Amino acid sequence: MKRRDFLKTAGTTSLAAPLALASTTSTSTAGSISQDGLTITWLGSATMLLTCGDLTLLTDPCFGEGDKAFKMGDPNEMFDLVKGPNIKFHRRLTPFQGIDLDSVDHVLVSHMHEDHFDQEAEARLAKNIPMIAPTHDLDTLTQKGFSNLSSLAWGEKKTITKGDVTVEITAIRADHSENPEIAAILGEGNGYWLTFNRGDWSYSVYWGGDTFGTKPVVAALEPLGSPDLFIPHLGSVGTTGPLGQISMNAGDVAVFAALLKPKKILPLHHSTYELYLEPIHHLAEALDGAPYGLDLVSEGTPVTYT
Repeated sequence: MKRRDFLKTAGTTSLAAPLALASTTSTSTAGSISQDGLTITWLGSATMLLTCGDLTLLTDPCFGEGDKAFKMGDPNEMFDLVKGPNIKFHRRLTPFQGIDLDSVDHVLVSHMHEDHFDQEAEARLAKNIPMIAPTHDLDTLTQKGFSNLSSLAWGEKKTITKGDVTVEITAIRADHSENPEIAAILGEGNGYWLTFNRGDWSYSVYWGGDTFGTKPVVAALEPLGSPDLFIPHLGSVGTTGPLGQISMNAGDVAVFAALLKPKKILPLHHSTYELYLEPIHHLAEALDGAPYGLDLVSEGTPVTYT
């Protein structure tokens, strides 16, 4: 069995409605895309649109809605590690805000678990859309019919230019568990360091993917310095199942952020699905008094960073 396929074999607490724009230290563009800086629109889960000038990137596409938003093993349920988890449909608690796929230039994939690349996105995305993914997942995407693929192993880079905008993308190690044996079962994934350049303006983003701030991950990030924006995944997924915790909780993010020293934090991977166990207000509490801005935004709200 391929390690990535593990979740395909064989009491939650979440927000039941889209999160209100509770806290933001950046500029909310009230439904429009700014022509200045970098505009990020969170669409739920780990799905974002990152727009700079004429360039738009889509991350971890998940478009499914309702009680059958996607189908995957449930890491929050107890199961036999030999037989694998119960494969089931997972419920989305928030409405999908919609997307204009014609505006998307590239898709950036952290890994191929179905809560990051769901069945609805697989059906809707054009098979020739340019896509960047971990080397580990290249065969899976090819088997699904996608043909315009670039793979990045940890430390490798790719540069994309459109108009007067250039973004350099560096693949960063992502550890899906702090337990190396569990991380190996779940398969390799990527985080990404993105540096956007437009004229004299430059902005750095570290999107962690499903990672913890393990020693190898922190070591990989040290040469890059502190990002302007840190985008962590939360949810505390798996804490009630046999794999243990496989996504960060608020305390993990607080510790990781103290090492990274970002200027701002935009959390993802919370509130959208019943799969996510920890309410996002825990992060606001954990970061109370921290020296960086925390942006908590509702799904579909564009926020601009300059």
